[in-house]
Amino acid sequence: MIVRILAKSKTFKGVLYNTNKVDKNKGELMKVSGFGALQGMTKLSPLDYIDYLQMLSARSKRIEYPQFHAFISAKGKTVSKQQLTVIATAWLEKMGYGQQPYLIIFHKDTRNHHVHIVSTRVDKSSGEKIYSKYERIRGITALNQVMNLDEKLVSKADLEKALAFNFSTKAQLMMVLESKGYKVLEDQGKLVMVKFGLRLCEINASAVEVRTMNYRPDVGRAKQIRAWLQEYRLLYSGVLRGQTVPLPGGRVKQQARYTSDLAVVLKEKFGMELIFQGNPGKAPYDYTLLDGVQGNVFKGNELLDLSVLTEELGIALQRPIPPRSDWTANIPNQEQMDELLPLALDCALHSEQAFTPYEAPIGLSIADDIDDEAIHGRKRQKRNNTR
Repeated sequence: MIVRILAKSKTFKGVLYNTNKVDKNKGELMKVSGFGALQGMTKLSPLDYIDYLQMLSARSKRIEYPQFHAFISAKGKTVSKQQLTVIATAWLEKMGYGQQPYLIIFHKDTRNHHVHIVSTRVDKSSGEKIYSKYERIRGITALNQVMNLDEKLVSKADLEKALAFNFSTKAQLMMVLESKGYKVLEDQGKLVMVKFGLRLCEINASAVEVRTMNYRPDVGRAKQIRAWLQEYRLLYSGVLRGQTVPLPGGRVKQQARYTSDLAVVLKEKFGMELIFQGNPGKAPYDYTLLDGVQGNVFKGNELLDLSVLTEELGIALQRPIPPRSDWTANIPNQEQMDELLPLALDCALHSEQAFTPYEAPIGLSIADDIDDEAIHGRKRQKRNNTR
């Protein structure tokens, strides 16, 4: 894993460079943070973000090169875009940019998965320059610290986040945890979270039952989601298909889970996840919706009947899943999502975050990024390498 702080610039051309990648389906905007009311607007263009950064940077006339542009890369495709986003968010906190306006963009057009980060060196609160002495060395040190996050600490943070959901049954809490990649076992009156083959965290089942007694249905939110389901099922197919995972050699493995075009759009556009319940090899008999933005768990019958949600309405009347050129479609309500940062980063980094927790990959190694070498030249210092 490496981090590099790129050449200084008087303008925020790094925004256009990265959003051009997104428009060409070579990248994906993963996170927008710190832009205030701007994030509540729709149909934003890259120039909107540039204007905001320039306006903020104009507070200091002494800073000639306000753009902060860096990237974090791992060798090959061993680290997912979500993991890189978590790592980048934690790294920004360490570097003093956690409360700054910034963009995190994932690049997928080279042999190495990596994310770019664009921000301003002018402090949003004070108007002064963010501390930059020994920046490259500090960047490497900060990344090393972030990579040492304790998996047990992260699992405790994920449990706290899950317990903050408004759920009515123990099974619903288990679904929230499983959506984060954990296997949840019941053992001697406890719910045990397992990942990496390790028992990472546990909670007494009796405490969960007490927690369910506080459940109060969010009628207003259910009404809003029901309206979205009714609207979007007319645009995107709700017909179920089996989920697959990629395997080496271009093969795929069928999973005992279902999804649909509608489910994909709801997750990307609204941060809502549809989980379909059923026996392996048989059609689902029910579903649950996880509302990741406002922290609700809804049973299907509280929203829309499964048969209505998944019925075929005619392909000719429905739209395909939005292309990545609609580069703001997958980040609505991001400011709200940011508030759900795992407590792991609160404890270790005094920070916040909303993506899937970092899972320490096995065999991470350093990789040069040919794409960025071509763009920014080969004049980087060897001291930036964390080998």
